[in-house]
Amino acid sequence: EDVFLTCQVTETFRLVNSAGNTVSSAGLLLANGGTVCDDDFSDNSAAAICREMGFSGAISWNNNNAWSIQSSYDIKLDDVACSSTYWSSCTYRSTHNCGHW
Repeated sequence: EDVFLTCQVTETFRLVNSAGNTVSSAGLLLANGGTVCDDDFSDNSAAAICREMGFSGAISWNNNNAWSIQSSYDIKLDDVACSSTYWSSCTYRSTHNCGHW
């Protein structure tokens, strides 16, 4: 007989707009329900996370405190350093020394 499978969805990364609604390709990066600190973040980090979300890569990224919603999230990732554009090459910490400035 054929196999039917139900898998658990893990949502490590997602993008949200200024209202906190999930958007498809550009917005505030959330990881495990919280923000990502810019320490050590690079073009490789951006590309690796975009790939992990199913995109072919990253077009651009920046760091700022543009939306009031940012401070309502805990910071969940810090020191995201990637040696290539694949998430498997990345190191990070789940504790942080950042703030929403």
